Amino acid sequence: MESPFTYILITLFFSSILLSIIFFMTWQTMGKQKYALMFSLSFLASTVLWANSLFKSLFLSHELYWMIGCSVSMLSVVLGTWGHCLRTNTKIHPATLLGIGVFGMMLTYYFTYISPHLGLRMSLYLYVDVLLLMITSVVIIKHRTKSRPAEIGASLMHFIFAMCILVAASIALSQGREMDVELIKLYAIVNFTALPAAYVGMSVFVIYMLASDLAEEMKLLAMTDPLTDCFNRRGFYSHAKQKLLELQKQPQHACLIYWDIDKFKAINDQFGHAGGDQVLISITQLIKQHIKKDDLIGRMGGEEFVILIERSNYQEAINVAERLRAMINQTPIVYCGQQISVTASFGVVELSNQDIPIEQAIDLADSALYQAKSSGRNKVVFSELSSR
Repeated sequence: MESPFTYILITLFFSSILLSIIFFMTWQTMGKQKYALMFSLSFLASTVLWANSLFKSLFLSHELYWMIGCSVSMLSVVLGTWGHCLRTNTKIHPATLLGIGVFGMMLTYYFTYISPHLGLRMSLYLYVDVLLLMITSVVIIKHRTKSRPAEIGASLMHFIFAMCILVAASIALSQGREMDVELIKLYAIVNFTALPAAYVGMSVFVIYMLASDLAEEMKLLAMTDPLTDCFNRRGFYSHAKQKLLELQKQPQHACLIYWDIDKFKAINDQFGHAGGDQVLISITQLIKQHIKKDDLIGRMGGEEFVILIERSNYQEAINVAERLRAMINQTPIVYCGQQISVTASFGVVELSNQDIPIEQAIDLADSALYQAKSSGRNKVVFSELSSR
């Protein structure tokens, strides 16, 4: 009768195959993101690890079996950590991760062949795995200021997995140079009970995390204007409402700027819709370069745009619109070797001391924009509520 541990290894073997296939398909269908491929290769390495344990009797020496198992174990964790660094754009060079793995493999080789020490041979590669898993846990949770539930779960499961391995490594190290039968039994219990559960839990949360990434990406696409890469109307309303709530708690001066490109139909008639699109793209890129990263910009439709800004004082806030107007006026757009002169009109409403919803603020700024258009275009007009 086979040992119960054998059935656990078989389950882990097939689970790793399935996970490797899942992440490979994810790589194929999610724009061939490198991190998904790294996850696939990581679970493929795990498959080799479990196969190595299942067929250990085929090896000519126990030392060779052990070196292959340790090397593949560290490779699996290195690839997984590399994948998480790619996903989060963490600036840890792959050579650093590979260096940690190679160093662990060299130490394991030394205490396996050159200066045999059972405790160190069985524990050193596990300590390397613990280090890499802890790095992964931190990388995931530090990725953004407010982590998503899937990221919290994935980080926690990597930490739990690392702690389980740490316990197993410490038990193995406690043997010293020679085998301790009782400690080996305890080591096997930890290895084949807590570790598999943590391994599967970690894997499930990584899948959940990627699914969460995809959901957020779809949500962002639904709120983004595909031509200018600004928020669309829906996206701007959603983010502006949240930002106004945040601004109420801060001593900042907020202004809503509603603007559009003057005589845009004439530009379309003269240069075609491709020329008009290029004007929209170039102007919004120019605007983005001259406002703060935290300012919100949205395309409300056609050539109409809106910006929600916050500044430390009132004068600085109201000066933004005039500065943007002058910049657009002085920056011709190049299209097919031709220069297109562009001007824009602006309507501005101050929101700092006004308890008004974003919809009403846009209506007020739109009315001010209409006055700017009516009085000759290429102007900035402030809403009556903004006057002092």
